[in-house]
Parts: sequence; structure tokens; C-alpha cells
Amino acid sequence: MKTRIIPAMHVALKPSYEILGCYVLVSMFSLISLIQATLPLLLKYMIAFAVIIATIYVILQDVLLRLPWSWKLVEVTSQGKVRIHNQCGDTFEVVLLSSTVCHPWLTILCFKRFSYRHGLRTSLMLTVWQVQDQQQYRKLRVWLNWSKADAKHQPLDALTE
Repeated sequence: MKTRIIPAMHVALKPSYEILGCYVLVSMFSLISLIQATLPLLLKYMIAFAVIIATIYVILQDVLLRLPWSWKLVEVTSQGKVRIHNQCGDTFEVVLLSSTVCHPWLTILCFKRFSYRHGLRTSLMLTVWQVQDQQQYRKLRVWLNWSKADAKHQPLDALTE
């Protein structure tokens, strides 16, 4: 069986103002629909407060990449292992799940990471035009498509006779 040697890839993330606009619009529409709902006033205030706090948190973490646990770099080694770095400088080796989606404009990485503090975790990272180097992003998409194609086919020695 041939082994493919792939070059290492480093995809650095940057803040995405397109996603920021989408999150703000969705939260505004949800608040407008909440105003029109026939609910008690105190319940409306509590739901509106929860929506605003959740929107601020998601924007700080996933869009502006300001929180210490926000992702900043996706790295694929020449052995095909995926590592993800956060703003604190921590590196996590992850295993990509089959629910990972890869399109030219959108890549959603679903992965499991093993950490000594948290055990097995499933996380989701959304990448839309928030990469610094488009060539590295294209290489990552090609690698993701190849790895999905390889996962669909079993090697011949794994087949039962």
C-alpha cells in the first residue's frame, strides 16, 4: 500500500466581519420577533437578556477571536494529524469527525479533542473567509476532501473472504 506524503499546512484565522454581520442580524431579528410575541413582560426581558449575552459571547469567541480559548490556528502535519491552537498557546491534537463539511466558501470542522482536564470533547469551528492565507485554506479543503474519500474505501486486506 502506498503512503502519501503531504506537506504540512498552517491555516491561521483572523476576525471575520461578514460573520459578525450575520450574527448581529440574526440576534436583531430574534429580538424583534420576541417583541411581537404575546409573553409576559418580565419573561420577554429575561429572554432578550439571554439572547444579548449569548450573542456577545459568540461574537467574542468565534468571530473576533478575543477570548483566550478562541481558536487561532489549524495545523495539519505531514503525517496527516490535525492540531488546533488557541489564543493561550495551547495545542490540541484532534480527530476529525465524519460530520465535517467542506465547501469552497465554508468549512465546518467537527472534531474530538482529548484533554487531560476535559476528557473527550466535541467542538465545532466555522471558517468563512477568516483565513489569512487563501492558498493554505485551499490546500486544507483539498486535504479534507481527500481524507473523506479515503475514509469511504476500505483497504483490501480488511475485506473478509
